Amino acid sequence: MKTKWTGIYGAAVAVLATTAAHAVPITGTLSMGGELNLDSADYATATQVTSWPLVYVVADSDSFSSISAFTQVTMSSSPWIFSPAPGVAQTDLWNVGGFTFDFLSDTVSASANFLDISGVGNISGNGYDSTAFTWNLSLEQPTTGGPSEFTFSATAGPSGAGGGSQVPDGGFTVAFLGLAMAGIEGLRRKMLK
Repeated sequence: MKTKWTGIYGAAVAVLATTAAHAVPITGTLSMGGELNLDSADYATATQVTSWPLVYVVADSDSFSSISAFTQVTMSSSPWIFSPAPGVAQTDLWNVGGFTFDFLSDTVSASANFLDISGVGNISGNGYDSTAFTWNLSLEQPTTGGPSEFTFSATAGPSGAGGGSQVPDGGFTVAFLGLAMAGIEGLRRKMLK
C-alpha cells in the first residue's frame, strides 16, 4: 500500500513540477503600405477611412517573419473611425498571415496635406497570446490625385520598444509551484513513516 501511495505522489509531483503556464507574446515589427480613401479630401477635417483599395506587407521581423513582402492584407470593410481621438475601437481592422489587429485607441495630428495617427491595439494569432502593440499610420496628400498612399507600422510592447510586452500568466505558475511543493512535502512525510 505504501508503495502505491509513493508512486501516486511521485507522479503528481512530477506532473506539477514540469507543468508550466507560459505566455507567448508576439514580438517584432510589421510594416505595411498601400492606398486608402478618407471621408474628406482635407486631411485636417477627415474623421474616418472609408475604404482600403490596396494594402500589402512591406517588411516584417521576429514573429511576423513567415509573412512575405508584398503579401496582400485583408482590411475591414467597415469604415474605420479614427477621429476625434481616441477613435472608435474596432476588432479585426486588418488580418494577414494568420495575425489579426484589433484597434483600441489613437491620437491624431493633421493638417490639410498631412495626417499622422498613433495609437495602441492588440495583435493575436498563430498560437501566440494577444499582445499589445503601438502603431503609427502616416500619409501625405497625393500630388497626382487618386487614393492617398499610406505607411503603417506596428511594434510589440506598450512603449514601442520592440522587445515584446510581458503578458501575465494569471498566476498559474505560482499555483503549480505551490502544488508541487505540497506534493513534495506529502511525499517526504510518507517516506518518513
